[in-house]
Amino acid sequence: MDEFDQVLLKAIDDTLRYSLGEKTIKIFYEYLKRKGFPLSSIPQDPEFFFNELRNVLEFEGSRFHNVSSLGTVSILERAVLCKKFGVEFNEKGPIVFSEWVEKVREAYSLRRVSRVKILEKRR
Repeated sequence: MDEFDQVLLKAIDDTLRYSLGEKTIKIFYEYLKRKGFPLSSIPQDPEFFFNELRNVLEFEGSRFHNVSSLGTVSILERAVLCKKFGVEFNEKGPIVFSEWVEKVREAYSLRRVSRVKILEKRR
């Protein structure tokens, strides 16, 4: 698992734990595990992960009085990942999350390469 994947997983986990709480996230992660989808698979198949999250939140929405059923997903998709990776979110309307993760991955890689070049010049 590369650095981007690790940061992505941490951003997702932190946001979900903050938004939905420890107990709910533990149950959701167990649900994914029963479906044969380990958390380490999220970077390779983010669309499956977010579709399942949407499905669970829509089905269980009435249990989350302080969270809209899709609010957490939307916040995670747009604001958190962009902030965590230092990328501006300029998209309008609905997004395909797997495509957005790839855009963020590319931007992250380019920034990382730029930082390495700057460090090499300083030597």
